[in-house]
Amino acid sequence: MRYLIGNWKSYQTISQTQSWLTDFANAKPKINQRVRLILCAPFTDLAEAKRIIHHYGLQIEIAAQDVSPFEEGKHTGEINSKMLSEIVTFCLVGHSERRREFNETSEIVAEKVSRLIEANLSPIICLDTPYLENQIKFLLHKRVPLERCLFVYEPLAAIGTGQPADPFEVEMVSQKISFLTESRCPVLYGGSVNPENVANFVNRHHVDGVLVGGESLSPTHFIQMMDNLSYES
Repeated sequence: MRYLIGNWKSYQTISQTQSWLTDFANAKPKINQRVRLILCAPFTDLAEAKRIIHHYGLQIEIAAQDVSPFEEGKHTGEINSKMLSEIVTFCLVGHSERRREFNETSEIVAEKVSRLIEANLSPIICLDTPYLENQIKFLLHKRVPLERCLFVYEPLAAIGTGQPADPFEVEMVSQKISFLTESRCPVLYGGSVNPENVANFVNRHHVDGVLVGGESLSPTHFIQMMDNLSYES
């Protein structure tokens, strides 16, 4: 199985989400059954995205971009895993932007992962080399069933810079993640992925797919990456 995950970050209003999914449906893309398509949408778009996907019968799954580390309760403004469980099947956690801008630590990320597992949701856990081992250590300490997780190697230097990591480096780090997790979960790459370079990563032995940022905002580019990834799979 290969994964193509789009991360819309803090973009896409509800109407823009409607247009994206309608354009995708109208393109009638041929979807390889061995490729799993996931879109990480803002909280405000999740319910409408799910509705449109059902309406068109699209083979796309919806993921949230974050989750509260708290259970339900008196935590004004927080979106907990129980709330998400009726809408999504995946949730992104530990993205480098949240670590940098919101001071999220590996311990906080591990707590979020635990909450997601409790709600029967699959975490998509982002990692970079400075905290890679530390993050996995906290997950093991929490007794997280790693086979229910996806990991993404996303080097900070490649996020939004247009300068992806060297494919050989990606292979080496992905192999390390596989070793530390006893090959119990898929490992993806994220960082300046586009239709032209996606094949450089998905044809690596230890890379099971990609997490795509800005390029996923275009349904045309997303389909192109899907086609290239399908060809490689």
